[in-house]
Amino acid sequence: MKLLCLLKRKAGMTAQEFRDYYEANHVPLVTRLLPFFTAYERNYRNPEHEFAPAHVGNQFTGPDFDVVTEISFASAEDYRRMLAALEDPAIGEPIRRDEENFLDRDSLALYMVDTISSPGAITPS
Repeated sequence: MKLLCLLKRKAGMTAQEFRDYYEANHVPLVTRLLPFFTAYERNYRNPEHEFAPAHVGNQFTGPDFDVVTEISFASAEDYRRMLAALEDPAIGEPIRRDEENFLDRDSLALYMVDTISSPGAITPS
């Protein structure tokens, strides 16, 4: 099971300030309070390499986000344990307060997804 979170930085923050805060403050907090995941990955947008596919033309205007966070769980039970923990004010409130320091919480987009992997096309030599 995997949770995808499209997150946008709080107004007034630079992309680097957002990334620095997320990694130095929020990641350790979540790791400590919600130890139910098997992987917690952040995929930050890289403005040096914006994706502009030729087959789409210049109409492409994807969603507005700064990072795609992936949180993987070994089981549905582990996911439910995380949800239950977030209902506990001793866990949910510190996380919510910290999110207010760096996230535009009104733009949160959270999705449970099924992941299907394909082998790489390039074979190692």
